[in-house]
Amino acid sequence: MKREIYNRKKLGLPPGTILDSENENLKTEMELYTYDGENTAREIVGRGDDLSFLKNKESLNWLNLNNIDDSETIAKIGKTLNINPLVLEDLTNASQRTKIEEWEDYIFIVLKIADFNSKSKNIEYEQISLILGENYLLTFKERESEILDVLKKRIEKINSEVFKRGIGYVAYSIIDILVDNYFVALDYMEEKVDNLERKILNDFSDKLAEKILKLKSDIAFLKKEIYPVREISTKIQSESILSYFGEENKIYFSDLHDHSITVCDMLENMTSRTSELFNLYYSILSNDMNKVMKVLAIISTIFMPLSFLAGLYGMNFKYIPELNWKYGYFILLGIMGALVIMMFLIFKKKKWL
Repeated sequence: MKREIYNRKKLGLPPGTILDSENENLKTEMELYTYDGENTAREIVGRGDDLSFLKNKESLNWLNLNNIDDSETIAKIGKTLNINPLVLEDLTNASQRTKIEEWEDYIFIVLKIADFNSKSKNIEYEQISLILGENYLLTFKERESEILDVLKKRIEKINSEVFKRGIGYVAYSIIDILVDNYFVALDYMEEKVDNLERKILNDFSDKLAEKILKLKSDIAFLKKEIYPVREISTKIQSESILSYFGEENKIYFSDLHDHSITVCDMLENMTSRTSELFNLYYSILSNDMNKVMKVLAIISTIFMPLSFLAGLYGMNFKYIPELNWKYGYFILLGIMGALVIMMFLIFKKKKWL
């Protein structure tokens, strides 16, 4: 709903317009990691603080912002680093497609976070944008989350090697974390596919069709969000874009590209499997219907001669010799019973029952 509202507000506005936040009580704080060649320092930067330090080429700076609704701060960052308004507009649009763009002295990357929440058993989606320059990295997330905590702990370790490998390696580490989380999300979705497949085979119910549709929709959305990562990993290896990450880090992106291909293969496999679940569902449904029809056909066949005999002796002719037999009624019942048993044995022998 939030993304739909954003799109409606953009109607008629000129390109590069950053929408003002409706929250007048924003208390946005930015997390800053600075590496001066020897030590790494962490500090919190407020909305009103001077950001000119980002232009200092004697240090490496990673600035993380957890609120893309703070248009004032984003505009301030853009003005400080001379970032194109079109880029600022895109990073504040939470429904922006996954992409990578090369500008004059920085690259702009939009990626999607697919984080599996073990408590709610759901996949939580979030957009993250990266702006990578010569000596700085800016990350913009929709909200505060723990997705990058593992990287922050690595950076804060004594004698950490993260910043020593360049600011491009920090950016690579973030992308690598996102791709690793894709595997966790995919494993969860694959488990749901397996469970649903077992239910169809062992505990069939008409209600399973709705669950298959829901699962298919979830996988389609997951594919839409993370499938373009393969395109991103391919473009990063181009000579012009790789220069921002550092030629020495090329080997890591080769590995990242392999992982992205695996992610896409898993998505294709799951998409195919969900389609097959529908085929399996309707196959079992059709098979059950055939069994019902088979039983009804057998019952009809058994009762056909019985109906014939009952109809024969139910005719209103004046003279039917058997009507005067003392045991005629019981003889007819015996014949009917014998016919039922005989036909049952024939069906059993032919394995129709």
